[in-house]
Amino acid sequence: MIKDILVSLRIGEGPDTAVDYAASAAAALGAHLTGVAVSYEIDVPPVYTEAFSTDFIEAQRVESQRLAQLAVERFGEAARSLGLPGEIRTVDGTPGGAAEQIGVMARLYDLAIVSQADPERMGAEEVITEAVLFDSGRPVLLVPRNYQKPFSAKRILVAWDGGRAAARAVAEARPLLAHANLVEAAVVVTGKKKADELPGADLARHLARHEKTVELRRLVPSGDEGIVDVLLKEVAARDIDLVVMGGYGHSRLREFVLGGVTRDILERMTVPLFLAH
Repeated sequence: MIKDILVSLRIGEGPDTAVDYAASAAAALGAHLTGVAVSYEIDVPPVYTEAFSTDFIEAQRVESQRLAQLAVERFGEAARSLGLPGEIRTVDGTPGGAAEQIGVMARLYDLAIVSQADPERMGAEEVITEAVLFDSGRPVLLVPRNYQKPFSAKRILVAWDGGRAAARAVAEARPLLAHANLVEAAVVVTGKKKADELPGADLARHLARHEKTVELRRLVPSGDEGIVDVLLKEVAARDIDLVVMGGYGHSRLREFVLGGVTRDILERMTVPLFLAH
């Protein structure tokens, strides 16, 4: 069951679609909702310290606190609009340090919700997503930055490749799958298959034992289509509410880096994306 949700508040002016979505998810699932706001600090390497005046650093600190307070107020409005009590936690630190703190914090929540990063605006959403995905051991739900719909999990697509991360995502998403009217296991046929991967039919049998019928669809790319192209086309054609998939990456000097397919779909996603690693 998903009964404890953490949402990362977007720091800055304007609306926060992840907060509105998280509030509607908490209301629909009967879950407690906690928002985490970050007051960012400037990370100035010692060699450049003399180039920044004390007044400048203090002004940046005050502005960061103001933006964090705006995020808290947006969260309060979203929670009150749906009759949720809501709870706020605050974090201070550099973007990397704050993301690490949120990743650790998320270990004691059933689900963390984060807004999709905006390529047109500098922000910490992508760093926070990676921290939660790889450090928390819990799932993360990414909300497209311009998404306007409330939470719904009536029509779910599972991007199934038979791998370990995809299996973990299905296990974490089971509370949502149980209430869906449609669960589609989409297998993109690429011609590449590892010996330890399980076919989609095995997934369908597994979920059938949890009293959930799965529609298995094999999707074949045409022309120069990639995996993400095929999945997004299927999402649109089948009116999907939510996509479940494994979050892939590799470790480089003990730092995880998102894999190509994961990064591509994070940049191009059109509906909320439920990821687990």
